[in-house]
Amino acid sequence: MINSLKCLSIIIVVILFSSCDNLASDNSTISPLDSKIGFKVIESYDFETVSTPIVFIELKSEKIYSCYNYRIVTDYKIVFNTININIIGIDKPDICLPAFGPANGRIKLGKLFGVYEIKIHGVEFDNNYNLLISDSLIIIDGNETPYTNPLIHFLYRYPKNSFAYLCGTTLTDTTICKGFIDTLKSVINITEFSFSDIAEIPYPFSSQGHYYDANARYFYYENEEEFGKIQEVMKSYKKTHFPNDDGVGLTIINWMNKKFHSWLL
Repeated sequence: MINSLKCLSIIIVVILFSSCDNLASDNSTISPLDSKIGFKVIESYDFETVSTPIVFIELKSEKIYSCYNYRIVTDYKIVFNTININIIGIDKPDICLPAFGPANGRIKLGKLFGVYEIKIHGVEFDNNYNLLISDSLIIIDGNETPYTNPLIHFLYRYPKNSFAYLCGTTLTDTTICKGFIDTLKSVINITEFSFSDIAEIPYPFSSQGHYYDANARYFYYENEEEFGKIQEVMKSYKKTHFPNDDGVGLTIINWMNKKFHSWLL
């Protein structure tokens, strides 16, 4: 896999930049790293804004701590096609939010495309991984070590002009799920598609918290003007079929993180 990535002969030049976003404000709270770190490269958004997705690395400690607000402290820089990540330690704030959980970290890489090398450094280790970001996939090549572990090797990117449809109902109202999509198809042009099982998908698999949670369905739409019409269709459909919510929830999330929720209409 490593050689095949190199054979692509893609040379990506990224403007050198660095970040200290993950540094703790008070270094006295930083403890030495005492856990293996799992990581994954994903597409996500800044502060849940509506925007085109960008690339992040999310970090999670294997160790479970007694405070769930512990953070993995890092700094990083990208030089040409090499992503250097230095794991400094675990930030343990004076104020503990008492619930068990791993320490977490998040690194914003921005808009990346091509072949990269990820170098993760700690006091006792230097681990290297290969990263390929294509139009449709994010691929990590490399094995787990005693210090780091890639949690996802293959991940689909958000398909442009796509959305996920989530539906949850009572056990007696399951026809609402199909009924809404049939109504939507009569108003705008949408095309259903599915993800193959070669990689993880970026969208949710289903709705949650209802007596009946349907599997998510995925669609392409033509343009943002057409996508904007979905809100009025959903509002009208709700008024006709479940005006008081009645244990029913419809959600549509598109590739730019724009969301329509029936309970908010």
